[in-house]
Amino acid sequence: MSALRELATIAGIDVEYAAWNGKPTAASDESVLAALRAMAPDLGIKIDRSEDARGAIAVLERERWNQIVPPVVVGWDGSIVVPFGVPAEDDLDWEVEVTTESGRLVRAHGRLFDLPGDSHAWPGGVVHCQRRATIYLDGENGYHSVRWKTSGAQGEAFAISAPMTAWGGPGQGARRWGVFAPVYGLASAETGQAGDLGTLRRLFDAVERRGGRYVATLPILAQFLDEPCMFSPYSPASRLYWNELYLDLAPLAAAAGIEPPVAPPIVPGTRIDYRTQYHWRRHALDPIAERLLADPAHSSAIDAWAHTNGAYDYAAFRAIGEQRRAGWASWPAPWRDGTPFVETRADAIALGADGARLSTHVVGQWAMQQQLEKLAAGKVGLYLDLPVGVNCDAYEVWRHRHLFLIDLAAGAPPDPLFLGGQNWGLPPLSPIALRRDRYRYFIRCVQHHMKVASMLRIDHVMGLFRLYCVPGGRPATDGVYLRYDYEELFAILALESHRNHCAIVGEDLGTVPPQVRPAMTRHGMFRLHVGQWFFPSRPGAKPEPAPAESVASLNTHDTPTFAGWWRGADIDDRRDLELINDQQEGQERLERDQQRAALLAHVHTDPSGITIGDPLTDVERAMVGATTDLAVGPAEVVLVALDDLVLEPFPHNVPGTVDQRPNWQRRVDRWSESLDEDRASPPAAATITAVVAARTSRS
Repeated sequence: MSALRELATIAGIDVEYAAWNGKPTAASDESVLAALRAMAPDLGIKIDRSEDARGAIAVLERERWNQIVPPVVVGWDGSIVVPFGVPAEDDLDWEVEVTTESGRLVRAHGRLFDLPGDSHAWPGGVVHCQRRATIYLDGENGYHSVRWKTSGAQGEAFAISAPMTAWGGPGQGARRWGVFAPVYGLASAETGQAGDLGTLRRLFDAVERRGGRYVATLPILAQFLDEPCMFSPYSPASRLYWNELYLDLAPLAAAAGIEPPVAPPIVPGTRIDYRTQYHWRRHALDPIAERLLADPAHSSAIDAWAHTNGAYDYAAFRAIGEQRRAGWASWPAPWRDGTPFVETRADAIALGADGARLSTHVVGQWAMQQQLEKLAAGKVGLYLDLPVGVNCDAYEVWRHRHLFLIDLAAGAPPDPLFLGGQNWGLPPLSPIALRRDRYRYFIRCVQHHMKVASMLRIDHVMGLFRLYCVPGGRPATDGVYLRYDYEELFAILALESHRNHCAIVGEDLGTVPPQVRPAMTRHGMFRLHVGQWFFPSRPGAKPEPAPAESVASLNTHDTPTFAGWWRGADIDDRRDLELINDQQEGQERLERDQQRAALLAHVHTDPSGITIGDPLTDVERAMVGATTDLAVGPAEVVLVALDDLVLEPFPHNVPGTVDQRPNWQRRVDRWSESLDEDRASPPAAATITAVVAARTSRS
């Protein structure tokens, strides 16, 4: 192994990995060097050229040798484990003092060689020993502070003690179901309703009437919808604040004593114009915010909430960005390169933020939180999605730049669908900076979502273990993996899961390292099952059943809808995008024909014992049957996409097609009828009736 690649391994970078087809794959030296340069400030090394690698290795080896206790330690079920790393010949005294989150003091001490541990050889033949002291905290889980001491050294560490398994995980016995729809897609030309928390509430009510437990949706986080305009829900402007585009303005206007604004009509057949919609909503929200802040009762509550949640700092960032009409990288130096944290409205005004814009953003965030908490208080739970990261112009990258590696971009390696790999344009979090900062940012992201969610899906859960990253200027096929301490991240998720009564789902689709799913099982996380990937391929065969510990659905927002799959729209896409050639296209269409025939044959045998009913077309009968098959299967949670109930042929997103496809802009037509027993179409009515029967009869 070259010195450059050895350095990368020591630094927490995997430069070699198994590709989707099992073949060994390695990043180029250029990408390895670029990744090391991006991490060099956090590592405390100088690496301008490959020739600098040997000296940098010596620096990191010395640091590893000198680190007695890591900056973060973890324990489970009311304990923590403090590892001491010392030379094997040093039988030292040790002391640990833990201040728990509740303020309780716990002390322990002893001799290092009385502790369990192991040894390993360092360069030069020196033997280094790691001993582990388990400190029991009488069952108190939480975020604790540790002071440690050995003969001649002392320091501090951040400790996380968490339940071993997340709250509400697999094995609870209840067989639940829900529906999926993006909030933006709930806009309806038939009713004139916008896609917002008001229409989401109506969907919650409809699901509750039919006995469902969840409404799943895409991220509803803050976005830039003016300049710059980035409306992908997976490239948010912040993971700490909501998207005020989705505010239900009618009750907010009533609270302000203003006539409810009248939304512009929705033209059937058109896609969502985010700029226009945001402009209208901001125009409606501005006077509402002004009126609410003029009322002492509302103003006091809003101010207290904003101060507690850091909303003035975020609002100042957004106000300045709107004034400049550009991302923070283009701002003048005083604003671009760091300003004091804004704690009050007066501080924001002094910074140069426009007062009216500031007010609207603060009120928008406060109102979104109020409406979401009210929504979450009912019988139906909100199933939210925590995206991998934020875009380069995001609030967090501006405010907490030291946490991000802005010269790298998160993505995905080549796979059968995208042989060119994927570059998502999201700057990854630095594993080293995250730990040094005691995971404060990650904890805030998780808490922000779990305050209102009953189930939280961790997008690309493999990123908690290692994250594929592409250095700037390199192709998406030439990336490296950054390694993260997944046990520390899982501990945070499990702890917050219990504190907020929120179950956790890991999106484990794609290239999954072998340690991921066992860790998910160990820590009580649900996994995903995508039914269309497991349809039978020959008549007489059955669909592969979903695992009991899964959230099962026919598809996801990144795959074709059922009707799209049936007609081969995904094959059309891959051919149009030149991801497959003529021969591959012909083979895929032949296989799809066989799958359609096999699925229809399976449905006609009526294996569920639930009558589907007539008359239905082949695609309708297949959709109802495939959904019913999931519902009667072992999966504890089943989600039904509203798109499938209305047989929508076009997907919400075609991954890897930022400019080639109109992603994230499609409404779900006739969604309000789908759960109505009197107005639902025959396939929608048959589907929900079968799902309710299957989930109820076997609960």
